[in-house]
Parts: sequence; structure tokens; C-alpha cells
Amino acid sequence: MSEALAADLTTFDDAARPGPAPDGDAPARFGKVLGEAGIHVPSTLYNEALALAREGHLGQAQARLQMLSCLDPDDGEALLLLAKVHANQGRWTEALGRLDGALAAGVVPPAGLRESLESQIRTERLREEEHRARIAARELGELKALRHETRNLRGETIRLEVEVGETKDRERAWKGVAIAAGIFGSLIIVVLMLTAPKSSPVVVPLPTPHEAAVVVAPAPAAVPGPVLAPAPAGPRLHTIKKGETLGLLASKYYGKSSRWQKILDANPQLGKDGAKLALGMELTIPE
Repeated sequence: MSEALAADLTTFDDAARPGPAPDGDAPARFGKVLGEAGIHVPSTLYNEALALAREGHLGQAQARLQMLSCLDPDDGEALLLLAKVHANQGRWTEALGRLDGALAAGVVPPAGLRESLESQIRTERLREEEHRARIAARELGELKALRHETRNLRGETIRLEVEVGETKDRERAWKGVAIAAGIFGSLIIVVLMLTAPKSSPVVVPLPTPHEAAVVVAPAPAAVPGPVLAPAPAGPRLHTIKKGETLGLLASKYYGKSSRWQKILDANPQLGKDGAKLALGMELTIPE
């Protein structure tokens, strides 16, 4: 609700009640009327307030003393008693105000009462300041904790962003490797197709009709001689040329590029996985 709206709602625009116009001295007239009726209002209200205060009914005692103050604002004794009631209620600032009113009316309060009220006010203010300081310290601690948590979250966000970036980089690298592997495999297949030995077809000439009519006598059968076992073939040597790989050599000598491990096992100088294969190197090609 805005301040302008609140001001409109609290304007004193209420209608006056029927009756005579106020003359500003109604409490005094009430007291005069009651006095003429034999009721001494100040004494009655004061004594009732004193009795109620002694019984611990501070709220009722305060109400009677406030009525008495309305009837006689300069009643110093009533103001002093009301100051004591406020003090017992813990309303130190109001008690000090009533005490000042009693002094102005010529009533001397008990010695040390004013100093006691002022001390209580200082203590109350100190407690309020300490309470505000504790609240401020707690809020500051919460703010620091929030800032620390914010920094942690910011650091975690940066770490996650870095991990996401690294994951994307690895993904791109693996895609590149896969593409390169596919291209390399295709190239190997093409090279194998181009370097595979091609057998020329044997053309058998058809006989002419004249040659077909000629009866050829069968040649005498050859007398079989002793069958000799073939001499064991030794390992072959191969000098590496430009562009040759273990797979190409395996395809050349064994008909399958997948048998390159056999060549690698026979040539330990190639190192692990044939990484030291070089141009001009002489390799042993096992049977």
C-alpha cells in the first residue's frame, strides 16, 4: 500500500456524534459533576490504582491512573505512581516520561529512581544494539556463505564447461580417426587390387578342318623314373621399397594381408607393430 493511500485511509474525516459542541474541558467538568455527587474522583481512582498495583494488576492500575491523568493532568502523585507502574511493566522510556511530568508538577521522586530508569534504558538500548549486531553478523555470515557457494558453483560450472569442451574435442578427434581409418582402409583395398598379380588367359587355337582329319598316333608312354622329393625352400629376402607395408608384403607372398604378423614375428628388428619399418630395410619372408 502506498504512502498516499495510507494517508487517505487515516484522515480524521469521521462524523461527529450528536450533542453539544466540545469546549476542550470535558474531564474537568466530569470531575466537578462527580464531586457534586459526593464522589471524590482523584482519591478514588488513585487508591484503587495503588491497591491494584500492590496486587500485581498493573494493567488495571495503569488504566485508572490514565483516567486520573485525564481528569487532572497536573496530579504529580498520580504521574509518579504511573511511572512506577510503567517501570514494573518494563516500559522504561514511558516511566521516565511520567517521572519528568511528576517533577514538573512539583513532586519529588524517590532518590535514585531516575538514575535507575536511565540505567535500564541504557541497558535495553545496549541489548537492542547487541541484538542488531548479532543479526547483522548472522546475515553477514549467511552472505559470505552464499558468496562462497556462488564461487563454488561458478567453479563447478567452469569445470563442467571444460569437460564438455574436452568431450566434444575427443568426439571430433574420434570422428576424424574413424574417417581417416575408413579412407586408409579403402586405399589399402585399392592398392591391393592394383598390385595383385594378374594371370593371362591361355588361348588354345582351334584345329583347322585338315588338322582335325589327321590322326595323330599316341606317343609312347614315358617310363616313370624315381620320384625325387623337392628340396626344402629356405626363407626369402625382400628389400622394402617405397610405399610397401607389412600388409602388402603378406598379400604378395601369402595372398592374405592379414598374415602380416608372420612377417613381423620373423623380423624382430621391426619393433612393436612394425613401427620401425623403413625404406631399404631387408626383411626375411618365412614360408
